[in-house]
Amino acid sequence: MILLDAPIRSPYQPPIDTGRLQRKAARKNIARLGFALLIYMLLTSVLQATITLLCNQFFPAFYNGPYFMLLLSGAGYLVGVPLFWGLVASMPKKAPKKQKLGFENGLAFLAVAYLFMMLGNYIANFLMALIQNLRGAEITNAVSAWITGMHPLILFAIVVVMGPIVEELIFRKWIIDRLLPYSEWLAVLTSALFFGLIHGNFYQFFYATFLGLLFSVVYTKTGKLRYTIAIHMLINFTGSIIAGFLQEATADLSGAASSFNLWHLVSAVYSMGMMALAVCGAIFLFRKVKDLRLSRHGEKDLPFRSQLSATWLNWGTILLCGYCFIMFIYSLFI
Repeated sequence: MILLDAPIRSPYQPPIDTGRLQRKAARKNIARLGFALLIYMLLTSVLQATITLLCNQFFPAFYNGPYFMLLLSGAGYLVGVPLFWGLVASMPKKAPKKQKLGFENGLAFLAVAYLFMMLGNYIANFLMALIQNLRGAEITNAVSAWITGMHPLILFAIVVVMGPIVEELIFRKWIIDRLLPYSEWLAVLTSALFFGLIHGNFYQFFYATFLGLLFSVVYTKTGKLRYTIAIHMLINFTGSIIAGFLQEATADLSGAASSFNLWHLVSAVYSMGMMALAVCGAIFLFRKVKDLRLSRHGEKDLPFRSQLSATWLNWGTILLCGYCFIMFIYSLFI
């Protein structure tokens, strides 16, 4: 006997794992940041290598002149920055709330920046000395060699003006704004680590990462890029222009009859001043670190551990880290 009014049972459907779907969506979205940085670095390297080859082959006078490095850096920025923006522009974003930093806080964060720069340099120098002892060969600091001998105005344009503006725009404004929907902690940590990694060598990795943490906190808490650009410019100016000038000035006097002179005094005062700023930075950091709390929760409502896995266990970030790892190893043998 057939029961025509028997209910029709629908096939069993397992419950939807919303957490897994959120992690998958976050991983796919954030992968674009790592991929965009990788493309930016690859394209810039290929473009600069091509320009170097052409200038060396067909324009040797310009290649050996003072403006070649300006062309090389400018071309990389003019092509790479718009490409990076085009790859990440459509990503969901959230800008930090705009607040004033204040003159006193600005000086305090500048002092912390010098503290972080010194700590990063000490760690890098210790690590590189250890690696040199293990290898039994000297490892050249390619950045220091690149800066030495460059015309001061060209060095100023590249290191003090162009570099800070472009780097803060990419690593603070564009990257942090696209990670803030997840959490402040994720945005700050990822921006800082990406910033350290793209430098591509152990000499710069530690202080760049530490400074990246500081710049990211300042931008996240104020929402104003001009503060981080200003601090970045001052750090690069003192660390590259002034320190480089004093190093060359005292080196030129190494064979002089007098063992002490004005430039040695200026260099000593400069070193003591930087040390005093670093101490002030340590005091400020110890007293105010509790006021710089960052949230681990954002609009996406994703657990922090899931945020980290979505950020670092995706194909874009993995490829970026692989490329940077190759650069780090290569820097040990050039």
